[in-house]
Amino acid sequence: MKRGWIALLMIGLVLLLSSAESLYLNTNTDLCLNMLTEADERMATNDIAGAASIAERLDHRFSDQAGIYDLFLYHSEVLSISKALGAMHRYAQAGETAEFLAASMAVRREFLSIRNTRTPALGNVF
Repeated sequence: MKRGWIALLMIGLVLLLSSAESLYLNTNTDLCLNMLTEADERMATNDIAGAASIAERLDHRFSDQAGIYDLFLYHSEVLSISKALGAMHRYAQAGETAEFLAASMAVRREFLSIRNTRTPALGNVF
């Protein structure tokens, strides 16, 4: 009987930790996607300083949390996002709208991939 309780406790712990991971990734991904949308809108309306400010905040936010993302994601995904965010920030500072929007789309694609592949669903498990 003792083994049964230990097994239930371990299953509960796994469910709790996986739920916390999913909540963390989804919350931060949604926040980053909202910041990307705002930066894109500002760049599209020629508010280059505003877009650069948002890109810088997003780049710093992601680099501060990169260690936590490395726990949950493949390192190549984190590195790809980090590179694209750095490029996006540089393009915003230079005022290069087309390149900024292209880098923003690459970051958006990565974040959407994270959200879609890390969502607990049967298609992601099997």
